[in-house]
Amino acid sequence: MSAPAIKVDNITKSFGAFRVLDGLSLQVMPREKLALIGPSGSGKTTILRILMTLEGIDDGHIQIDGEHLYHMQRNGGLVSADERHLAKMRQKIGMVFQLFNLFPHKSVIENVTLAPILTKGVKRAEAEKKAMELLEMVGMADKAKAMPSQLSGGQKQRVAIARALALSPKIMLFDEVTSALDPELVEEVLNVMRKLAAETDMTMLLVTHEMGFAHDFADRVLFFDRGKIIEEGKPNEIFRHPKQERTQAFLKKIIAAGHRV
Repeated sequence: MSAPAIKVDNITKSFGAFRVLDGLSLQVMPREKLALIGPSGSGKTTILRILMTLEGIDDGHIQIDGEHLYHMQRNGGLVSADERHLAKMRQKIGMVFQLFNLFPHKSVIENVTLAPILTKGVKRAEAEKKAMELLEMVGMADKAKAMPSQLSGGQKQRVAIARALALSPKIMLFDEVTSALDPELVEEVLNVMRKLAAETDMTMLLVTHEMGFAHDFADRVLFFDRGKIIEEGKPNEIFRHPKQERTQAFLKKIIAAGHRV
């Protein structure tokens, strides 16, 4: 058995008096596609932000590819990671956000090339060549010179996916990437994610309310509630035969709201 791509061991995270993650442990294997579902405020997005080092942890340990994320070895023991260690670990992980987060004053190709040039010292010509390959893959090569303000929401999200891929991450995190889109634009983004899942070896974590897509995309589904994993299993087990009452109630509401499961 290979080592987990991600190992989360008994982490806690609070915002003020609100404990959003409560002794959370999970493992994700290399190339695994994992969907995180559950009500708003259950901790799903927080775990992605912690993996991306956008939020710290209060307690516990996280390993990425067998290497500690928030700690590092020193004098035979573990100490808190410094910024240099965090920056190195970040290069293993890409994240696509709900609201795109493109730089509005930079063109599409500049958005995609910026991180490789700044963080890896890639030459501009090389970065632009790879950027065009990625934009081609997400169907946005013809918009390379466009500004974000000239794009639809779906187009912005596809550029954001290309930008996250530009650093060749081993792990990709997707945080509600279709929830800010008009319904007719959702499918174009999901199609790109299907292509990524089918054609790459990346480990992928997806937070979504698109239950039908989660069912088709994921190898495994985790149902979160109040900072804990309440139930986990293969998509058919969770969506067709959930065991826990809390999971059953959640899915019943989702179906009642007209979502495909």
